[in-house]
Amino acid sequence: MITICYESMVTDAVGYPNLAHHKAQPYTPEWRKFDQHWPRTVPLRLLMYTTDYNIVTVNDVFERAWYPIGIGWFDFDYDYFANMSSAALAQVLQGQLQILFYYHEGDNPKRIKYRLDKLADRHRLPRNCYTFVSANSTANQYKNFVYFPDHEFFFRFINRRQLPVNTKPDVLHRFTALNRLPKWWRATIISDLLHQGLLTDSLVSFNTNNTTIDEDENDNPIQVDAIDGWRARTQFLMQSQLLCDQLDAGQQNDHHVINTDLYTHSACSIVLETHFDVDQSGGAFLTEKTFKPIKYGQPFVIAGGPGSLEALRNMGYRVFDNVIDNRYDTILDNTQRYFALRAAIEGIANNNDFYRMCHDDVLHNQQVFAERAHAPVNTLIEELKCRLQ
Repeated sequence: MITICYESMVTDAVGYPNLAHHKAQPYTPEWRKFDQHWPRTVPLRLLMYTTDYNIVTVNDVFERAWYPIGIGWFDFDYDYFANMSSAALAQVLQGQLQILFYYHEGDNPKRIKYRLDKLADRHRLPRNCYTFVSANSTANQYKNFVYFPDHEFFFRFINRRQLPVNTKPDVLHRFTALNRLPKWWRATIISDLLHQGLLTDSLVSFNTNNTTIDEDENDNPIQVDAIDGWRARTQFLMQSQLLCDQLDAGQQNDHHVINTDLYTHSACSIVLETHFDVDQSGGAFLTEKTFKPIKYGQPFVIAGGPGSLEALRNMGYRVFDNVIDNRYDTILDNTQRYFALRAAIEGIANNNDFYRMCHDDVLHNQQVFAERAHAPVNTLIEELKCRLQ
C-alpha cells in the first residue's frame, strides 16, 4: 500500500487535487473539468484503478509518502514546485515526501525531464525528488520516468458496463476508419486512402461539423507535397464531412457506450491515433482508439507513432504479424511510415481470407484485455513503493 498526501481534503476519502484552483465536488460534472482551469492539475487517475493506497494530509504525514500532481496538460511555463506549500516543500527536502507527477498524455518525456530538472535546481531540490508517470512509451528511457499506458485502464474503467463482443457477425465492410476530431495529418491519410480506392465498402468518418481546427496546416508531420495533388486533396477533406453513424459529436466522444456496429461489421480497423508524430519523441502514445477494436473483437493497423505495435506486443497483445506486413511500425520517418502503412492496408484489402486468418489473435486480444485489469496497475504500485524505500 502507498500513502498519498494532499494539501487539503474535499471529503474524508477524497483529496483536493494538489496545486489546483478550480473548485468542485467529487462525482459531479464539475469534478471532471479541472483540466479546463489553470494550472490544469487534475484528480489522480491512478486511484480509479486501485484501492491499494491510503490518504493523509501534509500536516499528518507520519511515513514516507507521495505528493501527487495529476496533470491534464503539462505547462512548460508553470513552476510546479513554486506553487507547493512551504510545508510540503520542507518535507520534500527532508525526504519525507516524494513528488508523483501523473500524466496521461504523450508529450516528449525528454523535454519534460529537462524542464523539471531545471525547476528542481532552481528550488535547490534534489533531482530525484520526483517520479513522473507518462503515457509516452519512451518514458522508461529517462531517469525518474515510468511508462504506464493509462488510456488502456481509463477506457476499461469508464466503459466497464459495456460487455465485449465475443462473436463475429458477417463482415459487411472492408475497413473502419474513424476520425472524430479533424487534424491535418488525419485528412492527409484519409484523403490518400480514398484516392487510392482503398476505402470502398468501408465505414469512414471525418467529422468537421461544429469543430474548431486548432492546428496549423504547416504542422502536418507528413510531407503532403511528396505526391502531386496530395495537398489539395487534404485541404478539400478538411472542408468536408464524412459520416458513418447517426451519433452527434458528444455521443461520439462518450466512451461509456460505444457503437459496436462500427467494429463488428468490418474486417479491420484503421486506427487513427491521437498523434502520428508523438512530440518528436520517437515513441508511441496509445489511447482508447486502439483499445476499442481490441475489446470489440476486430483486427487493426495503427496510424500513430513508431513503436505502437511493439508497445502492444510488450503488453501481451498480438498484432497479427502472420497476416499483416507490420514493418511500418519500425519506420521513424513519418512520411515513409505512412507509405509503408498504406502498403499494409493494400495487402489487407487484397486478402479475401483476412479476418479468418486473424480470428484466433482477435480472441487472444480480448482475453488479454480482460486479464490486464489489475496486474500492470499492481506492478506500478510496487514500483512506487520501492521508490519510497
